[in-house]
Amino acid sequence: MNIVLTVFLILYALVAVGTIFFVLLQTPKQAGMSPSMASGGDLFGGQGVEGGLIRTSAILGGLFMLLALLINYVS
Repeated sequence: MNIVLTVFLILYALVAVGTIFFVLLQTPKQAGMSPSMASGGDLFGGQGVEGGLIRTSAILGGLFMLLALLINYVS
């Protein structure tokens, strides 16, 4: 097995686990208005922690798709 393919497969598994983790950390949309009224820190942007979780999930999802295409190309 090619070493590049092995590295991509390991990264793919880590990104998959990370995506699942960050999606499960998000609060459901029917949680009410009180979480959206809380003041968030500037670390995660304007939406507080929830906005950072959404952004991180989106980035990991994009990496997941990119790695899937790279694995297909390499193998």
